[in-house]
Amino acid sequence: MKNYHLNRILNLKTVEAYFLRDGYLTPPMYCLILIDYQRPSTIDDFPYLKNIDGISEDDFGYDNFIKAIIISPEEVTQETYDELCTVAGGFLEDKEECRWNLDIEVIDDFKHKNNLDDIFPLLQNVLEKYNRPINIHHIPIEKFSFLSQE
Repeated sequence: MKNYHLNRILNLKTVEAYFLRDGYLTPPMYCLILIDYQRPSTIDDFPYLKNIDGISEDDFGYDNFIKAIIISPEEVTQETYDELCTVAGGFLEDKEECRWNLDIEVIDDFKHKNNLDDIFPLLQNVLEKYNRPINIHHIPIEKFSFLSQE
């Protein structure tokens, strides 16, 4: 399995984002976004499980749902998907009463987004798509020296 260097670029109460790099100070290969919806999970969070025999909508009443999203400049192989799922799982697997899943968002020009000024508009677009709009530009620049931007 590939080892990724993680650089946290955003840490809010309900959203975190990280660059995933294959080496120290190399351009990011991916961006991992974690969205904490702070609501019970439902079958609608897992549309690929609907209408499968033996899976009941009642089985999805965990106390919380977190969405992990990987921004990638290209489609990923199953092997890479599994590796990226392991990275997200490192943050999420030990959370009791929490269900989570992972989506891959392929955005061609991500490979040119290797600094905060470039990535924030892209992050805002992805967050809007997943119903978590945040105006990152309203966060004072000095807060990016802290662990949290809240």
